[in-house]
Amino acid sequence: MESYQALLARAHEKLPPIRTGGERFQVPDPDVMTDGKNTVIRNLQDITGVLRREPAHVIGFLAKEFGCPGVLDLPRGVLKSRLTKDQIAGRMRDYTVKYVICSECKRPDTHLQKEGRFTLLICEACGAQRPVTVRKVVTPEKPKTPVVVGEVYRLTIEDVGRRGDGVAKKEGFVIFVTGANQRGTTVNAKVTKVLGNNAYAVVEP
Repeated sequence: MESYQALLARAHEKLPPIRTGGERFQVPDPDVMTDGKNTVIRNLQDITGVLRREPAHVIGFLAKEFGCPGVLDLPRGVLKSRLTKDQIAGRMRDYTVKYVICSECKRPDTHLQKEGRFTLLICEACGAQRPVTVRKVVTPEKPKTPVVVGEVYRLTIEDVGRRGDGVAKKEGFVIFVTGANQRGTTVNAKVTKVLGNNAYAVVEP
């Protein structure tokens, strides 16, 4: 007659492999572009959705790590410094290890919970808890621009773009003006669209 331990070992051998769920946890690579002196993470909201963390908390962490201002322009995040994709990806890995992954079972099924003066990382899979130091988050805001859609500005055409639109600047902000194609002329231009560090306008009579 086989011993209890032998029977238990045989039973374990017949069990199917345990799926940890790690294969479903795929954090998107940061989609990074530079815009002047700024670095834009175009898919920040997609990343934070997978991490199950607030975008403001993530951009606050990145801003602190790089020592620069950071703002939300959802679904994007903007850091006021020129950074590379590898730098952003490295800090995102650091964030994931500290604020998402359970240190006991290594699963991402966690949430942050405030307990008095402390914030705990609580694992929903194994129940483990550990304190974390939460970065000060930033208040979501739109990057400020010197022009507003619908307003008319007096602009001087400094150059002509490849499509024949005039190119003007206001406080270093580039504005493409349809209907103005002569360098040195001054026109009234109504802003129709603002995108990143550029704006588009049409000549007003």
